[in-house]
Amino acid sequence: MKILHADDHSLFREGLGFFLRLLDARVTSLEAGNLQATLDKLALESPVDLLLLDLEMPGMNGLEGFHTIRRRYPDLPIAIVSGVNDARIIRELLDGGARGYIPKFAGSEQLMDALRRVLKGEIYLPDALFIPALQTAANADKTSPLTSRQHEILPLLAEGMPNKQIASTLSVTEGTIKQHLKDLFRRLGVRNRTQAIKEARRLGLLRS
Repeated sequence: MKILHADDHSLFREGLGFFLRLLDARVTSLEAGNLQATLDKLALESPVDLLLLDLEMPGMNGLEGFHTIRRRYPDLPIAIVSGVNDARIIRELLDGGARGYIPKFAGSEQLMDALRRVLKGEIYLPDALFIPALQTAANADKTSPLTSRQHEILPLLAEGMPNKQIASTLSVTEGTIKQHLKDLFRRLGVRNRTQAIKEARRLGLLRS
């Protein structure tokens, strides 16, 4: 199992690498210290099973670094390990497909629990970070194949809105909508909008 930890603080990378090896002796812990090194390592070591990503590395440029990685590796599980705890940022990361948020100040027991749950495919949010909108998104993901943002996109899709209009309605970029649709199609196992709407209705995710 290959786990890549991307963080610009070498001491923190070494410490987390220790916990990763405790988690499972079969883990191969990989490291990167900036966005470009992360992309290079992902290409060199593909496939990587999990990326633990800091948001404040050189080259990240806010959330753009996260979205760059998601565009290149849409199936890669990514968990955020960061000191950033802005609710709006974390919500956008979850909507973009992040598998959770692990605070850098987490203790060893919390860290191990978070890593285990992320590796099992769950979305992890610390109990101390009780933000209703985020907790709702995490809980919804356990019972639905779609993210909360994709649930917002579905009815607009059913109305026949083009990407540009959906982006305007949700106050995001058209590129963000395209990425959400690509991930939505993958999650539903479909190839286009018509199939997505049909499958969503079959699953009870969209009213007829």
